[in-house]
Amino acid sequence: MKPIIVPTTDVNSERAVLVAWFAASGSLIEQGDLLAEVETSKAVLEVVAPEAGALLHLAAEGTEFSLADPVALLFPDLAALEGHQAHQAQVPAPQAEAPAVHASQKAVQRAAELGVDLSAIVGAGLITVKDVEEAAAKSSTIDESALPSPLTAAADVQRVLLIGGGLGATQVIDILSGSTTQQAVAIVDDSREKWGTLVAGVPVVGGSDRLGQLFADKTFDAAIIAISTSVAARRKLREKCQALGIPLANAIDPTAKIATGVQMGQGNVICAFCHLGTEVRIGDNNFLSAYNSFDHHSTLGTDISTGPSCVSSGLVTIGDRVRLGTGIFIEPHVELGDGVQVASGAVIVRSVPAEHTVKTKLVTTVVVPQRRSA
Repeated sequence: MKPIIVPTTDVNSERAVLVAWFAASGSLIEQGDLLAEVETSKAVLEVVAPEAGALLHLAAEGTEFSLADPVALLFPDLAALEGHQAHQAQVPAPQAEAPAVHASQKAVQRAAELGVDLSAIVGAGLITVKDVEEAAAKSSTIDESALPSPLTAAADVQRVLLIGGGLGATQVIDILSGSTTQQAVAIVDDSREKWGTLVAGVPVVGGSDRLGQLFADKTFDAAIIAISTSVAARRKLREKCQALGIPLANAIDPTAKIATGVQMGQGNVICAFCHLGTEVRIGDNNFLSAYNSFDHHSTLGTDISTGPSCVSSGLVTIGDRVRLGTGIFIEPHVELGDGVQVASGAVIVRSVPAEHTVKTKLVTTVVVPQRRSA
């Protein structure tokens, strides 16, 4: 049994979110297979199989986990995996009165300062200072009157509230910064540590539970979901806005090329140097990263998220909830069904059924010293 740890040189990030699995739990994989994509506060990382074997997931898509803990286990074969599962099923549950607590020394000290019971947050893997502070925040009552108010804007400017205060928010704010018709006035984020802070000069005014009241108070006109990588989160928040009657706005970078006859829904983020060809149809709540190009008469659905440099020929159809990695090329007439996930670097020459994953083989790059001439 071999634990699979997310490889990262980012010493500032202790936790990450598992964005997507590209190999099913219980499946046989080969060395070098792309297994998963995770996102830290600094980067999106790919997890690659260190060797061949049978895979067992330890973290679900959309969940946060400690980078100190494995995201999966790798067994020599399916028999070994099944034997492990059978053994785990026979292991008695730990006694509730004596749970195992694994915490860093700084987390223990911080818990003592804040009066947090570490045993109440067991299950997060190695408990960090961030875990302790989040637990303390959840147990405390927030005085919403002490939170900052949304910014004001001119009467003829659309006031936009961003949902999500991470890296995607900085991209959307940059897009809107040059607009004369839209202005980012506030951000909501469910991470309490961000409340009261500024993201590129825009205040974080609380969590998503405040959306309804802020809209009823007429502090903003429309929302944009600024989470760039999680398709599940984008869909969930779009449905929440719909239930609250909150309209979504588009954010289109001024360098983007929107050709004649394009039909576009609402809530789309179109980043720098994107191209939508003639007669392209695009649905709602899509996040297209920089240098994407979808050529003439292509159709894109709803709740799509892409990395940079995704390029399609004409007459391509992309369904709802599709997640595209970085540097992907799609041939003409190809159809990607709903829920398809495509790994970075793929060249797609035939259609992919719904709820399937396109994996790529990664080539190992070796860095060697340069030879010095005499």
